[in-house]
Amino acid sequence: MTQDDREFLFDQAQKLAEVLNEECVELLGMLEKIEDRVAISRRINKLENDGDIVFHGFSDRLHSVEQDPEKRINIFQMARHIEDCVDMVDELSMTIVRYNTRTVSPGIKASVNAIAGCAKKELHLLNIMRTYEPENKDLFLRAINEFDAFKVDFYKMYDMLIFGLFSQAHDTVDIIRCKAIYDAVKDIFKAFEVSADDCYKYIMARNNAAMDVFAPDT
Repeated sequence: MTQDDREFLFDQAQKLAEVLNEECVELLGMLEKIEDRVAISRRINKLENDGDIVFHGFSDRLHSVEQDPEKRINIFQMARHIEDCVDMVDELSMTIVRYNTRTVSPGIKASVNAIAGCAKKELHLLNIMRTYEPENKDLFLRAINEFDAFKVDFYKMYDMLIFGLFSQAHDTVDIIRCKAIYDAVKDIFKAFEVSADDCYKYIMARNNAAMDVFAPDT
């Protein structure tokens, strides 16, 4: 691929990550105005559709410029995993609507705030990937560790939230509703973990130019 192709693909990947961050802003707004959950969920769904358009543009360009099947699938998967996160945030918003959530617990607020923080860190990692140089390796590794910290903290939080649901007096419907939301959040963090692993693999490959899937043709 040419340098222009490389820049286009990174532009599209960043746009996809920006869509994810916009979804998170809307999701946080939903928790503040839960009575507007249906309208806000529709806006999140519109963002998810916007993300699909961006991803399709990425895929079409990739297919036309990268002839090496292995490199093509590796690059495709990196963008696909970001899109998975976009899709899952949309699914979380629909879960909140589907279970007719009328009140927002501290656990739900903390979970969504963790998602928003992780989405910002993912965009940061993507920017590092785009401009990475070996002398910035420590900066990148620190960013990866910070990204992983969100996952570790949420998994601990998840265990506490589930324990609280089943060990305290709760209405059965509330248990079903809250567990569905917490499980949807956990799925998002699993998707974030895969996406972060893509970033790590790419930076490690940059140490060997022959393995750099985004390297322009010489």
